[in-house]
Amino acid sequence: MKRAITGWQTAAAGRIPVTLWLVTAVLLAQLAAALSVPLIEGYGSTTITSLRMIWAAGLLLTVARPRFLDLDARRLTAAGILGLTTASMAFCFFAAVGRLPVGTVVSIEFLGPLGLALAGSRRARDVVWAVLAGLGVWLLTRGAAGAVDLLGYGFAAASAVCWAGYILLTQRVGRVFTGVQGLTLSLSVAALVGLPIGVLPHWRSLGWAPVLVMGLIALLSPVLTYSLEMACLRRMEPRRFGILMSLEPAAAVVMGFVVLGQRLSPSQLAGMVCVSLASLGTVAARPKKT
Repeated sequence: MKRAITGWQTAAAGRIPVTLWLVTAVLLAQLAAALSVPLIEGYGSTTITSLRMIWAAGLLLTVARPRFLDLDARRLTAAGILGLTTASMAFCFFAAVGRLPVGTVVSIEFLGPLGLALAGSRRARDVVWAVLAGLGVWLLTRGAAGAVDLLGYGFAAASAVCWAGYILLTQRVGRVFTGVQGLTLSLSVAALVGLPIGVLPHWRSLGWAPVLVMGLIALLSPVLTYSLEMACLRRMEPRRFGILMSLEPAAAVVMGFVVLGQRLSPSQLAGMVCVSLASLGTVAARPKKT
């Protein structure tokens, strides 16, 4: 049965353009974020984020079935640190989404991988992208209606830092694990962090509706999103992958408007465009790997 499923997946992957896989992953990630906002407003970001991680870990454990007893201390430590970083990134991101428009949060969060890409660069042209990104942040905060939610922007910035760390740690975990075992173990650690913090204290007041809805959202992201991204990375040149991922802020703006009716001001839209262009320019200017 497993071989039949694998064969079907391989055949389907050969027919569908890899670009479409990645665009789908981007849209699913932002759709899941937008769908989570009403639940965050009703039950709190900590509880909803914890449910998301628990569902994601449970679904991946069912599919991957990793053999934890066969793992050595080095791999367990790497996956554990990644899991803590994943939990921190998720808690900060959804806390920010509960206070700011989704498009604004994703644009600020994108500064994490962008800063990581610029940090090791010695090219003069990258100064332009850094300035453009800084201009984007200024426009995003300047264009906020009413009083600036400093806590919301703080959570978004913390999520950006965690995302940069997540990228570095994922590369390390990818070197010491095969398949999705590292991802499954790290999400399991993140779920264990969220269980006593966000779920157990509020379990009696939750009810089954938000639990089941978050299960469906977790299936969209991170389960389907991460799976599609991993499949794309196996078939796509990393530079092209990075260019397409620069669509994330724009996708977040679209989903925020379609699902939640969130409208960004012209200044905020300009800030989002600046961040996306800075990311696009940084990635596109990298030399191709031969």
